[in-house]
Amino acid sequence: MTDRRVLVLYASNYGQTRKVALRIADRLREAPADVEVSAIGESPDATAYDLVVVGGSIHAGNHQRALERWMRSHAGALNARPTAVFSVSLSATDEDGDGRVTATKYLTELLSRTGVETDRTAVIAGALAYRDYNPLIRWMMRRLARRKGLPDDTSHNVELTDWDAVDRFGAELVEGFGLRSAP
Repeated sequence: MTDRRVLVLYASNYGQTRKVALRIADRLREAPADVEVSAIGESPDATAYDLVVVGGSIHAGNHQRALERWMRSHAGALNARPTAVFSVSLSATDEDGDGRVTATKYLTELLSRTGVETDRTAVIAGALAYRDYNPLIRWMMRRLARRKGLPDDTSHNVELTDWDAVDRFGAELVEGFGLRSAP
């Protein structure tokens, strides 16, 4: 095991961001690195880590308030060490249109509001958690999905995450932050 300590911290409403955080952690452990994964409400002291990876999801144009509060209150610690931030968004499924640009704008605005300066960022496609939504949200998300040409069958959840892109982000973190062990 390496002496490099990594914190992967996330905020997730319906579980997709948690799944992405766990996948990123798996890639970092392969480096190898000593990785701790934590939900925002259980977050340990960021100053105890060599690298911090923070992720949240976008809902109605905003990241979770708890995520934004945590990032703002820990901006000094995050800016004093290598930090990466990822954002999970349904808009990121739109590779060729305005959706990806919009998702990136939301992430940029989050960083600006919190004062966090990152070394790496990623915008990752999320999921349609139809079965987890309340009836009003399910109806709204179905309408949105239809408009965007996404699956609108609400009888099951639809995962839209590009796991290869998540793995590439994890590999970028390993290489970019020198986590790979010498042969």
